[in-house]
Amino acid sequence: MRRAVALAFAIPCLFLGAPVWSGRADDMVDAREQVFRTEAEKAFILDQMRLLLNSITEIEDGLGTGDMGLVAREAAARGRKANLTLARPPSLAAKESEAWKLMFLSVRNGFDALADQARANAPAATINKSLADIMRNCVACHQTYRIEVKAQ
Repeated sequence: MRRAVALAFAIPCLFLGAPVWSGRADDMVDAREQVFRTEAEKAFILDQMRLLLNSITEIEDGLGTGDMGLVAREAAARGRKANLTLARPPSLAAKESEAWKLMFLSVRNGFDALADQARANAPAATINKSLADIMRNCVACHQTYRIEVKAQ
């Protein structure tokens, strides 16, 4: 069965001239902008990313089960309002470009808005669209930047 599905996809691609990657994995080059951070700064950033992913998972679970309270709590926890006093490595702010700050501020503000939507019992589709918009910032950041550790 798998072979039939693969052939059903591969044959039209061959006839339509779909591009095929012929290079090797070692030929790939990471062209993202390097941003240098200390080990502690990198650990903090990665921890924040994991928290975002965990909340996104819980938000989707809440949307799937109709638990808007869960959606609101998880979104609010990742929002700007809840993180104004977040203990960050003191050297981090000076290293963040304006573009980096704008992307992450958009993520935090987006979660605040999503929490407000959930509290107002907005339709799940509306909240899901808001979450997709937030995640576009995540994707843009990951496509743009690569964190490299630089010793202090």
